[in-house]
Amino acid sequence: MTDRRDFIRQGAALLALAALAPVLPSAAVAKTFGGVSYGPNSLDIYTPDTDNAPVIVYVHGGAWRAGSRGEARGPAAYFNSLGYIVVSVGYSLSGPADRQADEIGAAVRWVKANISKYGGNPGRVALMGHSAGTHLAALAALSGRAPGVRALIANDTGAYDLAYLAEIHNGRLPVLYAALNNPSKWNAWSPISYAGGGGMPVLVAWSGAKFRHQVSTRFADALAARGHAVTRFDGKGYSHLSIRSAVGRRGDPLTAAITRFLAAHL
Repeated sequence: MTDRRDFIRQGAALLALAALAPVLPSAAVAKTFGGVSYGPNSLDIYTPDTDNAPVIVYVHGGAWRAGSRGEARGPAAYFNSLGYIVVSVGYSLSGPADRQADEIGAAVRWVKANISKYGGNPGRVALMGHSAGTHLAALAALSGRAPGVRALIANDTGAYDLAYLAEIHNGRLPVLYAALNNPSKWNAWSPISYAGGGGMPVLVAWSGAKFRHQVSTRFADALAARGHAVTRFDGKGYSHLSIRSAVGRRGDPLTAAITRFLAAHL
């Protein structure tokens, strides 16, 4: 029930997120290019109007059936102030998960082919998600759908290994994961199945929501065992909602951890 209540509150909080954006320093003059088509869907580009900037591609959450690419406005303001371009990706909210991951991959390929027109460096692209967006970002990056991603930021999902998630919930996925309730696809839709896919650095962060520590550390262990440089962030003091809204807040520990991770690996 905790995850379900979090999800309901998450939808109500989406409109409030814009107010959380930090004030940009005067040196950063940000520009926004909204609703840019990448083929299957659209994306928004937030740029600090600099040249050769590193790029963060952001994938929103929403239980695979809701949410909006507008979720990235707050984080974009912060990362723009540090000189990063942020690209927030929209994707089909009707599933299935493999098609959604294909769309994330298509967005990353579009970014690598076109971001130089907006002042970005196509050789310095990181992929970041929250909740369902983390699942899809991890699935796209590790399965090879999103080639050339240099780093992955995985922020709080329980969907790294769907069969294991069902196992620890008496053989069934929790209601929040209803969009993934197809046992014949669980292996193909689980990012942990592709843990050996390259050696990109990964930051795995988790909240204090039920089972998050258990599934996240298991995923991080699998990545580390297969050669990935893994950074872990234990966010047990956050809820599933607050660990998302914390990203981009100055002075926040998770924001600081992400900033250090990107500086080291992007």
